[in-house]
Amino acid sequence: MSSKANQKAKKVETLSEQDLELKTKLEGYVQSILTDVDAKDNLDRLKQEVRTATTSMTSVPKPFKFLKDSYQKLVDHYNSIETTLFKKQLADFISVLSMTYGQERDALKYLQEGTLEEFMAWGHEYLSHLASDIGKEYNIRMQDQAGADDLLKLVEKIIPQFMEHNQEHEAIDLLMEVEKLDELTQFVQKQNSSRILIYLLSLAPFTSDKDELDLLLNTAFKLCMKVGEFTNALKVALRIDKQGLVESVFQECLDPLIRKQLAFQVARHRYLLPEEFLDQELNSIASNHKLSQFYLHLAKDLDVVEPKTPEQVYKAHLEDRQPEIPAQSLQYEYCCNIWFKVDALFENEKDPWVNKLKEDGKTAGVASIGMINLWNIDSGTSKISGYLDITDQYTQVGTSLAYGLFCNGIVDENQPALALLREQLESAEQSQPQGLGIAYAGSGKAEILELLVPLIVNSDLNVDVSAMAALSLGLVFVGKCNEDASNAILQAMMERLDSQLETSIARYFAVGLGLVFLGQSESADGALEALGAVANQRMAKYAKATILSFAYASTGNVLKVQELLGLCHENVKENNDYQQAAILGIALIAGSEDVGSEMVHRIFQHILQFSDINVKRAIPLAVALINISSPKIQPMDLLLKLAHDPDQELSHRAILGLGLLGAGTNNSRIADILRGLASFCIRDPNGLFLVRISQGLLYMGKGCLTLQPYYSDKFLLNKVQVSGIVTLLHGCLDITNLILKQYHTLFFYLGLSMYPRSLFTLDKDLNNQPVQVRVGQAVDAVGQAGKPKRITGFQTHTSPVIISTGERAELANEEFIPVQDMVLENFVILRENPDYKPEVEQTNNRKKTSFNM
Repeated sequence: MSSKANQKAKKVETLSEQDLELKTKLEGYVQSILTDVDAKDNLDRLKQEVRTATTSMTSVPKPFKFLKDSYQKLVDHYNSIETTLFKKQLADFISVLSMTYGQERDALKYLQEGTLEEFMAWGHEYLSHLASDIGKEYNIRMQDQAGADDLLKLVEKIIPQFMEHNQEHEAIDLLMEVEKLDELTQFVQKQNSSRILIYLLSLAPFTSDKDELDLLLNTAFKLCMKVGEFTNALKVALRIDKQGLVESVFQECLDPLIRKQLAFQVARHRYLLPEEFLDQELNSIASNHKLSQFYLHLAKDLDVVEPKTPEQVYKAHLEDRQPEIPAQSLQYEYCCNIWFKVDALFENEKDPWVNKLKEDGKTAGVASIGMINLWNIDSGTSKISGYLDITDQYTQVGTSLAYGLFCNGIVDENQPALALLREQLESAEQSQPQGLGIAYAGSGKAEILELLVPLIVNSDLNVDVSAMAALSLGLVFVGKCNEDASNAILQAMMERLDSQLETSIARYFAVGLGLVFLGQSESADGALEALGAVANQRMAKYAKATILSFAYASTGNVLKVQELLGLCHENVKENNDYQQAAILGIALIAGSEDVGSEMVHRIFQHILQFSDINVKRAIPLAVALINISSPKIQPMDLLLKLAHDPDQELSHRAILGLGLLGAGTNNSRIADILRGLASFCIRDPNGLFLVRISQGLLYMGKGCLTLQPYYSDKFLLNKVQVSGIVTLLHGCLDITNLILKQYHTLFFYLGLSMYPRSLFTLDKDLNNQPVQVRVGQAVDAVGQAGKPKRITGFQTHTSPVIISTGERAELANEEFIPVQDMVLENFVILRENPDYKPEVEQTNNRKKTSFNM
C-alpha cells in the first residue's frame, strides 16, 4: 500500500471519542433491527438520533455519515421481511437515508411504501429532495400516460409546509412540475403575496411555451386581485395584453388614490382606456397631459433648462482636427433640447434659422420643432403655426411630422393632428402618412384605418407613399393583430410590380405588417402562410424574417432564434436583405433577459468571424438594439472596432450604433470616442453626418431621456417605443440609399421611443413630494431568505431623480411609502407611513483625541 493510501486510512480511522461513541451506538441500533431484538424500539431510537442531529449547512450530518455502511443492510432486511406496521415504519426511515445513499427517486419509492404519516417532520432538506423526486416521477408517468393521483396527494401535504416556512419558491416549482400552478392562489395570504409574486414573475422569461407563460401570468394576476394588490395586478394585466383585463382592475379598485396610481401606469404603457372607467382627473393622467409639465419641473430641478448650442453638443474645439460642422446635420442638434420647449437655434424669431436651410434640411428643421415640444400640444401648436401657411413642399412635410411628434402619446378629444393631416393627406405626399402614424401610434383608431388603406392598396401611387402608409398603419395598430390592416398590406405586396418591390423603401410594407403582430407569437402564423402568395421572393423572404422576429419579440424563444440563424447561414450572394433582417430579429427576440443577451453576443462574434460581409453589416445595429441606452464596455468596444472597419457601410452603422448605445446617457467615454471619430471621418461627409447625429443622441434630452423600451425591471415592453426603434433600424439596413438620402426623416421615428428616465414622488394631490431616494445597481434577490438588499453601490438623492438602465430605486427611509407595492419608477404616489417612528439621534459622548505627528 502506498504512503498516500496509508495516510488516508489513518485519517478515516481517526475519530473523536464522541464521534466513535455515536457511531458505535448507531451500529448497535442497526444490528438490533437486523436481528429483530427490540426492533421497533431501536428503530425509534435510531430515528431520534438522526432527527436531532445538528450540523453546518455545508456538511452532511454525522449520523448520515456513520450509517453509510448500514444503508444496504437495512434495505436488504426490509426486502426480506413480511408486510407489517414495522416494515412501513422502516420504509419511512430508509426513505430519509435514500436522500443521501439511494438511487434516483428511491426516497419517494420508500416513502410511498411507508406509513405516509411522519415524513413532514424530517425537515426542509428532505421535503425539497422529495419534491424533486415527485417532479421527475410525474413527468415519467405523463409520458407513459399513467395516473398520478398518489403524487398529487403528497403535493397537497407538502405545499402548505413550504408556505409556512418561507419556502414559497419551492412550492411554486413543485406546483409547476405537476401542472397544478392554478391551485397556488388558495395558499396565498397578504404576508407572503409579495415574495410569491416576485418569484412568479421572475420565471416569465424561462417558460417553455406561450401556454405555460399564459398560465403563469394568469395565476399571478389572480393572486394580486385576491390580496388587493391592484398596481401589481395592472402590471401583469398589461403583460398579458388581453382585452378587458386592465378594465377589470379599475372596476375592482375603489380607492381613489390607488386609481390615480393605476392611471399613471396605463399612461406609461400607452394603453387607451374607455372613458367610462375614468373621471376627469384620471383621464387627464391616463392621457399623458401632465407629462410635459412634470418634466419641465424636472429640468428646473436639475438646472438644465438653458438650451444648448450645436457647439456645446459637438465640442469640435476638443477634436484633433476641427472639421466644419455640416449644415445638414445642424437640425439634429434638436436631440439635446427635446421637450424643453426652447432651442438655441430657434430663439431668433425675426430671422428664423429654418429659413437658412434648403429642401430636405428645411423638412428636418421644421420637424425639429415637434421634437423640441414633444408631448406638449399647446406649445407645439403655437410654435408651428407660423409654418402652416407656407406652401413649400418641404415645409409642409416638416409641419406634418412636427404635428405628429408633439401629439404622439397624448390623447386629446380634439385630435388636432387628425384635423390638420386629414386635409394634407389628399396631396399624397410621403410625410402625411408618416405624421398620422407617429401621432396615433398604438391607438388602434378605426378612422386612421379608413384614411390609410386607400393609400396602401392604390397601385397607381408611388411605392414610397404606399410603403410609408403601410408603416403608419402598422404603428397605429401595433400589436393589435388587426385583420383589415394586415390584409391591406398583404394585398399591396401581392399586387405591386417586382420593380417597385425591389426598391429599398418597399421594405416598409414588411415592417408595417410585422408591427401589426408585434409580440403576438402564434397569431402571426396566418400572415406568414399568406406570404406564399407574394410573387416577389425577395420581398417574401424579407417579410418572413421581419414578421417572425416582431411576433416573438422579447419572448426569448430559442427555436425562433435558431430558425432565424438558419436564414443567416444560407449561401446567398444577392438579395440577402432578409438575412440582415434576421440578425435584427435575433436581437429583438433575445434582448429581454441577461442570459439571452449574453448568448446572442457570442453568436454575433461568430458571425463577425465567419459570415459574409453583407450579413456582418447588420451586427452593429443588432448590438445597439440589445444595449440601447445602456453603454456597457463590451458592446462599446465592439462598436468602436467596427467603426474603423474598411467597409464603409459597416463603419457608418457602427457610428450610429454608438449613438444609440449611449442615447440619453451623457456617457463621457462615448463622447470621447465620437470626437475621435469626427476627426477620423474628416474626409467622409456621410460618416461625419452620422457622428453628429450620434453626438446629438448621446446628449438627448440633456441626459433626462432614454430609448430603452423595457421597464418595470424588464418585465414590461412598451410596443410603441420598440416600434420606433425598429423602424429606424430597418431603414439603416440600407443606410446609404435611405438614411443618407431623402429618407433621413426616418430619424424622427425615434420620437416614439423617447421617454423620461426619472422617478417622481407625488403626494395625494399630485404635487411633487421631495423624499430621500437611494439609486443603485439592481441586484437579483429572488428567492433569498429574509429581506435582502435589492440594490448595491447606491447614492442617495432627493427626488425627482434620474434612473439609468440596469439601476433600481428605493426609498431611503420609511416615513413615506408608496400607496401600494410597486417598482419605483416614473410617477409614484406616496402616503405617510402610520407605523413610522423617527430615528432618535444618538449623541457621541466619546472624547475627541488629537494626534500630533
